[in-house]
Amino acid sequence: MKREKKKEKKFGGFTLIEMLIYVASLVLVIGTVAAMLVWLVRASNEVHVKNELAANIEHALILMSNEIREAQSVYAPTSVFESSPGQLSLKTRNSVPADESSTYIDFFLCGTRLCVKRESQLPLAITTEKIEIQNLEFAPVQTGSARSIQITLGAAYRAAVQEMQTTVSLRMHE
Repeated sequence: MKREKKKEKKFGGFTLIEMLIYVASLVLVIGTVAAMLVWLVRASNEVHVKNELAANIEHALILMSNEIREAQSVYAPTSVFESSPGQLSLKTRNSVPADESSTYIDFFLCGTRLCVKRESQLPLAITTEKIEIQNLEFAPVQTGSARSIQITLGAAYRAAVQEMQTTVSLRMHE
């Protein structure tokens, strides 16, 4: 009886089918990684836009709140309440010219930006040019003996839209 030896074939390379499978797998992995990177960049940009919008609105509300707290009174003849765009005029003792005992400060929209104007000065924008103010309302509120102002400020930046509201009481000045 003769023994037959089985010959084993040794492959020294890849077949065309194996190469196509490897290339297809590599394309899938690279495509998935690229899609994830694009998604991460978009999500990061969206968070940045929302944070910048919120920071601008918050900065404007803090600035207006500080001025309202320090004001002597609300100057009603030039204030526009409960409509948008509103305007708030305050009589104050802050930054008073040398020959005066009080001065006036106004908050209003100039274009799409929130502006502040002190008496005998030019208006100064307090929001960046990137932010578009869409809603500015002031409403007088009586809380006990203190007079308060409710501020509603809505703004947009790119596709993000946000609205914030605060109520500030005037301090009692003699």
